[in-house]
Amino acid sequence: MNTNKSDITPDTKVADLLKEFPQLEELLKDFSPAFAALKNPVLRKTVAKVTSLQQAAKVGGVSIVEMVDALRKEAGQLPLGKSFCPGSEDIHIPFSEKTPPAAITHRLDVRPIIEAGNHPKDQVLALVNKLRQGDCMEFISSFPPTPLIDLLQKKGYSVTMLAPDEGIVRTFVEKK
Repeated sequence: MNTNKSDITPDTKVADLLKEFPQLEELLKDFSPAFAALKNPVLRKTVAKVTSLQQAAKVGGVSIVEMVDALRKEAGQLPLGKSFCPGSEDIHIPFSEKTPPAAITHRLDVRPIIEAGNHPKDQVLALVNKLRQGDCMEFISSFPPTPLIDLLQKKGYSVTMLAPDEGIVRTFVEKK
């Protein structure tokens, strides 16, 4: 076992993993086509810094247990197994049907923010904080914004999204 490097866990940030274990990038990409976005240097500087392996597994639709254990094995670490990944059986992104869940009162396209090398969290939170009960904000991205979804759900918002369509992901945030 390699004790000179950090342990790889579901909470490990993708950017930290790739900085410490650059050889794991191809293995990570093998888990899901969604991880091909790691080639984008802007995403690596922004989203990958705040996205945990647990969140990446949600985006990629893969088992966090299998992914972490494979990464650990390749890095010379012992597997963690299911007991270290609580809740791993019910990982999912809340997809809506083919229509938005409510009338949209606010919109934000975060793609230019990310392309400029910034993280859209502050802009999304600023707009979400303006929502009144019954309002619905739509934000558009090029990938499922799992870290933001987790944050917004923890703040009590209802969050859903449409399935990605031609590289566009529409996420809806409602104040209940």
